[in-house]
Amino acid sequence: MNREFIRKAVEEADLNALRLALLQATGDPEFASIPVTRIDVRAGAGTTYVVAEDHRQRLIERAVEFLSDDLGKHAIGVPSDEHLRAMMELVAGGKPIGDRDFDIRKPVPAFDAYPRCANWRDGPVKLPEGFQVVIVGAGFSGLGMAVQLERLGIPYTIYERRSEIGGTWSINTYPDARVDTPSAMYEFSFEKLYPWTEHFARQAEVRAYLEHIARKFAIFDKIRFNQEIKGGRFDETDSLWRLDIVDEAGAQKSVAANHVVSASGLFSTPRALAVEGVDRFEGEIVHSTEWDERHSAAGKTVAVIGNGSTGVQLLDRISDDAKRTYVFQRTPQWITPRERYGEAMSAGDSWLRRNMPYYWNWTRYTGTLPVLNLYQFLVPDPEWQAAGGLINQPNDALREAMTQYIVQQVDGRPDLVEKLVPRHAPFSRRLIVDNGWYRSLLKEDVELVTAPISRLTRTGIVTTDGEARDVDMIVTAIGFSVEKYVWPSDYVGRGGVHLQERWSRDGARAYLGMMIDGFPNFFVLYGPNSQSVSGGGGTIPTQIEMWTKYVAQVIVDTIEHGQAAVEVTHAAFESYNERMDEAATGLIWLTDTASTDRNYYVKDGRLQVNIPWHYQVWHEMLARPDLSDMALTGGEPQGIAEFASPVRLSA
Repeated sequence: MNREFIRKAVEEADLNALRLALLQATGDPEFASIPVTRIDVRAGAGTTYVVAEDHRQRLIERAVEFLSDDLGKHAIGVPSDEHLRAMMELVAGGKPIGDRDFDIRKPVPAFDAYPRCANWRDGPVKLPEGFQVVIVGAGFSGLGMAVQLERLGIPYTIYERRSEIGGTWSINTYPDARVDTPSAMYEFSFEKLYPWTEHFARQAEVRAYLEHIARKFAIFDKIRFNQEIKGGRFDETDSLWRLDIVDEAGAQKSVAANHVVSASGLFSTPRALAVEGVDRFEGEIVHSTEWDERHSAAGKTVAVIGNGSTGVQLLDRISDDAKRTYVFQRTPQWITPRERYGEAMSAGDSWLRRNMPYYWNWTRYTGTLPVLNLYQFLVPDPEWQAAGGLINQPNDALREAMTQYIVQQVDGRPDLVEKLVPRHAPFSRRLIVDNGWYRSLLKEDVELVTAPISRLTRTGIVTTDGEARDVDMIVTAIGFSVEKYVWPSDYVGRGGVHLQERWSRDGARAYLGMMIDGFPNFFVLYGPNSQSVSGGGGTIPTQIEMWTKYVAQVIVDTIEHGQAAVEVTHAAFESYNERMDEAATGLIWLTDTASTDRNYYVKDGRLQVNIPWHYQVWHEMLARPDLSDMALTGGEPQGIAEFASPVRLSA
């Protein structure tokens, strides 16, 4: 590779990550001594560290020299914990990292083959022939669960109601659907150096990544496509689940399973447009999950309802194609920029990730820096509020920075600024990533409508102020019924209790977001109150690894104790949820009254999606199952005849 190409690649690189990679590859203390500068990113929603300006050129020259002349001369290895912590501290200019934080951050650079995995205590245990775990869904969570079981040698089958892998990344094919987390962080830590083509991957590429995972890790042939699990009943005599399955032709069958893991996801049940006159409208009504190649906005007058993540992503493309676009906004959102959003990976960047030892690992770590301390935005400060502040100093500062971003994006137009600046505090609702949404509102053929929708007519939409707007197409980007965690499956636990009925009475609740008392051997991934948004580098794939590791370890512990069934005790379930509800009462999700109306984080005054604890506490809760909170019963597990075949267990 010529030096000119290498130089350009280095100049485009994350120089702080490259500095650590060079230090690890060479051991040269000069790289450790290079100072860094702390900067705000994401309109103040996060901070990171960059190489000090007056040291950049020297670092670039050293990097070009190494990559041109010394590449391949240095042994590659996994650093010791002591060495790794020291380098992590250097990323932030030597800021010390405590033991609790180091335990959380250690897996992030992914030096180990499987940074987050369940393990047998003394090697694999021989299972009865026909032992079987059923996984529901072949999206991110389902595949992550399968990798854990595959590594442990525990037999499993995935049932997927669609014809392909992907889950939400199969369902959502609307214009410009993509991740709002950097691609290098929206991936599993056990798959190294995946060749992403964009810094924020589009839907098709994310789905292709999941297909790659399924094939590389020997999962694909264990997926049963076009087969939907309608529900199941726990057999208390045999400690097995009896599941009812329907295929695409409507044929029904029953299968048994020792354990069931529901990985149907949080965003699997689209919310229908509930407006008077829906049945009368003669144009197209398309939920964002229904958009495919049959749909087009070209030459049409289009209404886009919703300004959450989906509505913000698709507006720019749709308004480019449409003759005219009306944007119906119910609640203004905090919509923030992301560095390199929409940019392709350059040839140099891709080459550097493949060829510079350790660079990929350290870009994963530096990529987490902006989200390491989000908890600071969530806790109101009474003294600050008594002095006239709204939430606390960092949250109010973020509000001001984001407000200025809105003003700048809409060229200071007071008519738009008044409609676009939210009343609720940043982070009391999900922050949205800007995909040119604000700039799209400046197009001559785009109109922002903030009056509530009253009804639909045959030809259009009437708002509560009496104004009618004729449209050819309505695109509903109105989200999902997130409270329906395993919908529409009907699971029946001990004593004939139906999970959906129980949750409809008391709200969806779980122990650690994954286990429900009275439902042995049943686990939910991305379940109630399982999402951490308080920092610690916890992207969704990272959290999936934590959840699946926990579930796999519970299954392993149950097997190693010679028992067929495991469930959280009623006392532990109730105690956990009481402590969780109490912890939530002091956070902005419940205290900021401007955010609680129609916020999917909150249901009937109770936090339903997120966990309320600091990420350090949450990581410790998931580090190892506490078997004192569980009842292990049923005696030795039994095999299931239809799955019986020789089983080979791997270490």
